[in-house]
This record gives sequence, C-alpha cells and structure tokens, in this order.
Amino acid sequence: MKILLTILFLLNTILFAQNYPSKPITLVVGLGKGGSSDRMARNMATLLEKELNTSINVINIKANASLDAANYVLAQESDGYTIFTSAFSPYLANTVLSGQSTYTLDDFHFINIQWFDYDLISVNKDSKINSIKELLSEIKDSPKKIKIAVIYKSSGHLMIKLLLEKFNIPFEKVEFNFFAGGELARTALIESKVDLLIIAAQGSEKYRNEIKPLAVISDKKSRRWDAPTLNEALKDTNITLPIINGPMRGFAVSKQFKERYPQRYLILEKAIKKVLAKRSNQRILKEKNIGYTWIGDKRSKEVLLKTYNLFETYNYLFDK
Repeated sequence: MKILLTILFLLNTILFAQNYPSKPITLVVGLGKGGSSDRMARNMATLLEKELNTSINVINIKANASLDAANYVLAQESDGYTIFTSAFSPYLANTVLSGQSTYTLDDFHFINIQWFDYDLISVNKDSKINSIKELLSEIKDSPKKIKIAVIYKSSGHLMIKLLLEKFNIPFEKVEFNFFAGGELARTALIESKVDLLIIAAQGSEKYRNEIKPLAVISDKKSRRWDAPTLNEALKDTNITLPIINGPMRGFAVSKQFKERYPQRYLILEKAIKKVLAKRSNQRILKEKNIGYTWIGDKRSKEVLLKTYNLFETYNYLFDK
C-alpha cells in the first residue's frame, strides 16, 4: 500500500510539474530601474518568456539595498512564480551581515550567477595621478582630503578601506562620497567633483575617454582595460591584498520552492540554462554588455559564500 501511495504521489508531482508554468511569472529585482541588475532581468525576461511559454513581469523593489526585495520574495507562495534577481553580492550579503535581515543566505537557492563584474579604480583623465603608488602617496601627503566616490558598502568601498588599512593610512585622510548608483558616481568623477572612483568596471566602459584607470580589482588582468591588477600594481610593496569580487548578478528562488516542487524547479533551471546556452541569445546579451555565464547552482553558492566570508572578515572596516 505504501509503495502504491508513493507511486501515486510521484505521478501527481510530475503531472503538476508538466503544467508549470500555467500563469505569469514575476521577476523581483532588488535594485532600481535602469541599473545593471534591472537590465539583466528585463532582457532575460524577454528570452525566458519564449522558453517557458508564459509572460514574465518585472518589478523593482529598490529600498534598503535588496532587503525589502528579499523579504518580499520569501513572503510569497513558494510555487515557482516569484523569482529573485539582483546583485546578490554584495547587497544581499550585506543585509545579512548588517543584522537587518531575519533570513540567511541558506533561505535562498541560487540557480545561477550569470554576470560577474570586477571593480575599477580610476581617476579623471586630467589627473596628475598615474598609478596606485602615486595615489597612496597623494593621499598621505596632500594637505587636502582626497574625495572618493563609492557605493555604500559595496565591494569597492570595502577594498579601498582595506587598501588604506594595509598601508597604515588614516581614514581621516580621505572623504567618502556615497552614491546611490553607478552613473551618478561616474559623472561626479568626470565633472571633477571627486578625485577617485572605485566602482564596477563594465558600467564604466562608455566613459573610457573621460577616465584614467589605475588598477582592476581582480585576480586576472582585464582585456578591456589597460591597467594592472591591484596586486600587480602593489608588487614592489611586499603587500598583497585579498581580492573581493565585484557585483555578482543572477537568479534565485526560495529554498522552499526547490524542496516542495523539485520538478518545477528543474523546468525553471533548464529554461535558464537553455537561454544562456543559445548563441543567438549570447550575442544579444553581449551586445547589451550583460553577462551570460552558466555555472549552475552548486558553483554559484560556492562563489557567493567565498565573497560573503571576505565581507564578514573585513566588515568591521565599514564602521571606521
């Protein structure tokens, strides 16, 4: 009897899965309209609609740097019709580390991180500073505070604080200017309202002729920027910094959805993977400067946890 009930349960689960999706899906973006995460979500929504044969709505919940969006996703029915998309690192990680959230990263299942970015340290094209070493000397010796543009509690914000700490430069020697978005921060550098910018590299490419790159915050040299990696720029100082990855953008669902509806989850996972595997879709995303990597759920969780642990280790710097 138990075997029969188990078989019936499995058959029922498969039948329900075959009807998925039977209504519109909502993508919840944990940041504002027009930003990189929003662009990724809206372009992927168009491609996924064709693959899943349903309409996909995109909503933005930008308050509190993904905190409200994460709470919204977890408050919905865990049935596969609400999908979370955002820059999970650093924003989602920060909501946990700040103590603001009642959730942890384990409450989400990360389907895939498809867009990895790295941060760029740059100055205005007319700046007299030409290297990281010159930058550090300028910060130390200048009678004026060096104005630095960052997004609050971003990977760039943490890396510049870590750099200053490692070189024993008092934080009082700099003035942090916080911006809600990358475009505003980049404009501030171009208009010489700030002296230094540390922000995601890809969004900076259209300003290439207006800025001077000093270093990329990455383990590998960039093909897009004529600049050394941060540790290459510091190689004569005998100081090596841990590299904290820039924004990581992708798709996630509640952990409960995967547990309750494994067949539906597989359909959704397969659809995203298939979209990213098509050359025509890759060309579309590449032309729009949007990442299209497939690394899967296990690898996605690994890289997120690695960066989360670095944020946790150096989180004290945000309070200094």
